[in-house]
Amino acid sequence: MPGAPSRPIRVLVVDDHRMFRQAVAAALDEEADVEVVESVGSLADARRSLATTDVDVILLDQRLPDGQGTHAAAELRALQPRARVVLVTAAAEASVLSEALAAGCVGFVTKGDSIEELAAAVRAAATGATAVSPGMLGRLTGPDPRGESLAEPLTQRETAVLLFLADGLSNEEISRRLFISIHTLRNHIQSIIGKLGAHSKLEAVSVAIREGLITAPSAEL
Repeated sequence: MPGAPSRPIRVLVVDDHRMFRQAVAAALDEEADVEVVESVGSLADARRSLATTDVDVILLDQRLPDGQGTHAAAELRALQPRARVVLVTAAAEASVLSEALAAGCVGFVTKGDSIEELAAAVRAAATGATAVSPGMLGRLTGPDPRGESLAEPLTQRETAVLLFLADGLSNEEISRRLFISIHTLRNHIQSIIGKLGAHSKLEAVSVAIREGLITAPSAEL
């Protein structure tokens, strides 16, 4: 897969349900390109783990005994800025997903998703791509409570970038397909985020779909 790391993707699983986290850890460890470095049951344990262990992806449960995942995501990312957070929820509520976007999460899975979908989300997050299924993305594209329209239209190139982001492509893959440098691509993405009033690439995609600028992808993770 283009952009995939040469070593296994190092994952930290944070979930207070012991049976669930052990099952997830065991299943992901069966994947040749994934390594679960630790599974813990609280935010306190996650902080201790991140202080001593480098990880690529944090699978973070939303409801934990010592806090909510959406409230802790930014703090955990600050401990390891290169790590990407995928929120794990019991149900994909739009309000929770919106909070996670603002906190910098790059993806979402539910506890009802298959291990194949979970592994796909881990791989997408590790390569810098969005890690959310079209079905869950659709929950983010309802009416905008702000009731605002775009002040500045997107350029044709920015629209192309958004379409690739919606398909879950990494920055490296998008730059190859558009024949532009990573630096130029990042400038486009920052411009898109600013025009759409978003906090992240994933939120920009959801806003663009809601505004009818692009259509949601039809394929699952």
